[in-house]
Amino acid sequence: MAQHRTSARESILDAFVDLLIESNGAGVTLDEVAKRAGVTKGGLLYHFGSRKVLDTGLLDRFEQLANEDYARMEAAPEGAATYYAKLADYIGTDLERVCIATGMLAKRDARAADLVRQMRTIHFNLMNADLGDPMLARATMLIVDGMYYDLATIGEPFTPELDVAAFLSRMLATKSGR
Repeated sequence: MAQHRTSARESILDAFVDLLIESNGAGVTLDEVAKRAGVTKGGLLYHFGSRKVLDTGLLDRFEQLANEDYARMEAAPEGAATYYAKLADYIGTDLERVCIATGMLAKRDARAADLVRQMRTIHFNLMNADLGDPMLARATMLIVDGMYYDLATIGEPFTPELDVAAFLSRMLATKSGR
């Protein structure tokens, strides 16, 4: 469920995110979004004049949250790769939900697809700068992404506390040449 926000505009975006995720991106209507947000359709249209403007609002939120995350990842004292691998800090956040919803839009929206590709590229570049090895950076992304998939879908047989710690230990040993 979306986190509580103070403005009607943010509540509408939260409702839109929820519905995109629940419907796998298929056929979300403005009427459904308004109902979920607890506003009239007129209220929704006041904030977002059309479905395209609503899509743009979501993608703007994605960019804001992603940019904040890139800055945290780049500044992380433990390094970008370790930051990326801390899945427990990501699951259930606004960033995760907005990423999933943006992925749903990417099926039909060029800007959404570009933003998802850009996110992957920035994550890779930050990890490559941290690890100093593009193959290790790519492998780290794929391994962490697979661990995230397991946690986000079935949650088994892995737990974030045990597997991320074990993975990080091995990754850092490789990074330092041990």
